Amino acid sequence: MRIAALFGAFALFLLAFLQGEAESRGWFSVSSIELEGRFNNISEQELNAVYGSLIGQSLLFLSVSDFSIKASEPAWVDSVRVRKVWPNKLKFEIVEELPVANWRAGQVITAQGEVISPPKLPKLPLPYLQGPVGMSRNVLEQFRLVSQVLTNSNLKVKTLELEERGAWNVYFTNGLLVKLGRDEILSRLQRFIAVYKTDLSGRMARIDAVDARYPHGVAVIWKNLIE
Repeated sequence: MRIAALFGAFALFLLAFLQGEAESRGWFSVSSIELEGRFNNISEQELNAVYGSLIGQSLLFLSVSDFSIKASEPAWVDSVRVRKVWPNKLKFEIVEELPVANWRAGQVITAQGEVISPPKLPKLPLPYLQGPVGMSRNVLEQFRLVSQVLTNSNLKVKTLELEERGAWNVYFTNGLLVKLGRDEILSRLQRFIAVYKTDLSGRMARIDAVDARYPHGVAVIWKNLIE
């Protein structure tokens, strides 16, 4: 029992000695970081600006988990695999977040339905989704359903909006607003598409908005055009 205690004390002493020597002499200190991955919305320069604080840290006394926490900090990083390359190097294999829509002001919804807030938002050709805080997944799911309904039309969603009171509005890329209300959203959208194809598509310049909240039809709001 006493031998085990002495051995344990010696091991602790040796570990403390090695740590002190490693820190004072720079043994196994990180001198470079290698990045792997396809980066579309964040540059290696921006990543290195975040990871710069890892230079000089000890590979010997910090775990892969410790490094992973720092490596995952940038908003555009979805996942990262960290490897120690002895004696002085870190290797980060990074998977970037895949953006599917703009969310509210200055945020992005990813393919997993997560909301991220990048410090700099690139101009992405993505639809805009609007809704109350905490409703991003609901709005994204509704957007996917709406997009499926629009598959056989030439209409493309520019903005899908969920109001605080629960009503849905669709703004199309051709400038048209369609009010869908709170219930039977997809049925109302399908009814609007049928009317659009037969009666409205050739008169878009005269239409301000369409109210599809009626049970058996739609109401067209015409622009006040001065002859």
